[in-house]
Amino acid sequence: MLLLQELYLHWVKKMASSKIVKSFLNNLLAKSEGDTDSILRNYTEQQAIKEYGPMLENMVKADPRLLDLYTPEGLVRSIYNQVAGGDQREVLMAPKTFVDLAAPMPTDIEGFEYIRDVIEKKKKDIQQGIPRELYREPELGMRLDDDNSVFINMHDGRHFNTALKELGYPYSKVTVVPQYRTPPIDELPPSTPVYSETSTIDPEIAEQMGIKTDKYKETERQKVGVLGELVKFLGLGSVAAPGVLSQLPSEDGGGKVVE
Repeated sequence: MLLLQELYLHWVKKMASSKIVKSFLNNLLAKSEGDTDSILRNYTEQQAIKEYGPMLENMVKADPRLLDLYTPEGLVRSIYNQVAGGDQREVLMAPKTFVDLAAPMPTDIEGFEYIRDVIEKKKKDIQQGIPRELYREPELGMRLDDDNSVFINMHDGRHFNTALKELGYPYSKVTVVPQYRTPPIDELPPSTPVYSETSTIDPEIAEQMGIKTDKYKETERQKVGVLGELVKFLGLGSVAAPGVLSQLPSEDGGGKVVE
């Protein structure tokens, strides 16, 4: 009986997420008519659902609120590179993980009150349903080091993810861009160590933040975790090879979530 209940709940969730995504894409397609800049300008409903539906549906299954955090066109544009066969990967990660990976930010330090002001503005926007209106969605650059670990060397979205963290969101959608000879991150072992981004900060400010700097005033890299614990892929499906990182469940049976 319990198994039947679980299967029924799974079916209800799938149907609900499919309906939400179909409505989302149809609304965007309607707005794309005659818009030469729209990424869906030449798409039929079937093509849009086939190419963008799986990743969007996995976002909805993880947290339906994720669709409201970004402009529809910006969200679809952010995952276009992977849909088109590029090397970037669309993942979910905890907002805290993003903040820990990106260069440290002097939040709530005297003299940097403007940072708190920006974070509070973003929290208010999120609570009011105002999407993040930037061309790119949150992203991290990952570079493979000589010891086969990876480190972050580029970010966009610290204030936004700090806001999500403080509002209690479990996930943030992040684009991970491999840097300088680094393969797509789903080709790396799940045990790959991941280190944070460095930043040049005044030693006195760094001390107030509780972090260390070297003689060049650069913060030290910190090991945040391993890839298999930090990210969940949105759209690998059945092409996932044995041993790759965790991903959200897909309807063709590929992959599993690392809890």
